[in-house]
Formats: sequence, structure tokens, C-alpha cells
Amino acid sequence: MSVLRRLPLLLLCCFLPSLAAGLQPQRVTLPTLRELTRRSGYIFAGTVVAVRRIGPHTANSVAVVQVTFRVEQPIRGVRVRQLLAIREWSGLWESGVRYHVGERMLLFLYPPSKLGLTSPVGGGLGRFPMDASGQIVLEEARRAALLNDPALGDGGGFGPSLPRPLQGPAAQAPGIRGKTVPLMSGRGFARIVRRLAVEP
Repeated sequence: MSVLRRLPLLLLCCFLPSLAAGLQPQRVTLPTLRELTRRSGYIFAGTVVAVRRIGPHTANSVAVVQVTFRVEQPIRGVRVRQLLAIREWSGLWESGVRYHVGERMLLFLYPPSKLGLTSPVGGGLGRFPMDASGQIVLEEARRAALLNDPALGDGGGFGPSLPRPLQGPAAQAPGIRGKTVPLMSGRGFARIVRRLAVEP
């Protein structure tokens, strides 16, 4: 076989390993609680009370979505019962990162930018949904990450509460896709994050 005829085969053999590596599923590393905390300007648990779209006012402004929260458990940058209105670039809303009135969550938000915009740290990784009883809902990946989180040590003192499965209506919480997920005490979790927030 001539060199020219063998060239496609040689090229395929050279690039096949690279192509195969590109097809391997990428492992997503979840940020630790310390990383989330250090990158946050606002940390709190609260309820969404209003969502409003605001169009650009000038040539230099952008369309935003203003989300107002009632702060229930302040950790950094907010006060209890404060109505905190944040503004997010509307492109985040279009990509599916949305809020709904009545939704409860623990949020780690970046400090506001020069344009006054913010968003959850690490995208959706800075949002922890909460159920009606104030418990933080953890999907399996986050539960596994938190069990290995240095800030929590041996389960962070939560003991048997970590593997407790959801029961009843909470098992159908939005975004859970019917999976059985554990709960973690909102107050206990907040206590650990608050401790991290004051660490040097």
C-alpha cells in the first residue's frame, strides 16, 4: 500500500485517542462551602416575593430581571426581614436560571458588579432550594460533596440527618425530578456557613 493510501489510516490512528478523550464525560467538581462563602457578597435564606423584568434605559444599559427576596436567615450582607432586591442580567433568565414567587432557598450571591448586577456563585451551584418547613433540599451529588467537605468534617455534626430521605410532598419538590434526596437542617447549615463567613 502506498504512503498516500495509508495517510488517512495514519491520521485516524493519531487522532483517535484525542477524539475518544473528548467524548469522555467531564467530571464536575462542586465548590466547597468555604469557596462559596469566600466568593459571596450576600448569603441568606429567604423567600422570593416579586419578580420583574426591566428593559434597558440607555444605550449602555442591559435588560435585567429584578428579584425581591424577604430575608429569613441572614448570614452575610443582609438583615433579617429585609426586602432585598437584586438584579440579574436577563440572559441568565433566558438560560433557565429562574426564580418564582413563593420559592424558598439559601443563596450565595456574588458582590454586585459596577452595573449593580449579581448572580449565584458558581451559577446554579450557589442556589440551595428549601422546602416548606425550612429544610435545605440536597440532590445526591451535593450530598456526596458536602459529606466530603472539609468545613463539615464528619458530616458537620449533622449525624443521621444527612441520609434521611424525603417523604411526602417534599419528594416532589421542583427540580428534584422524582429522585429521593436527603435533607439538611437549615439552621444547622446556616450556623456552619456563618462560621465560615467570619473566618480570616
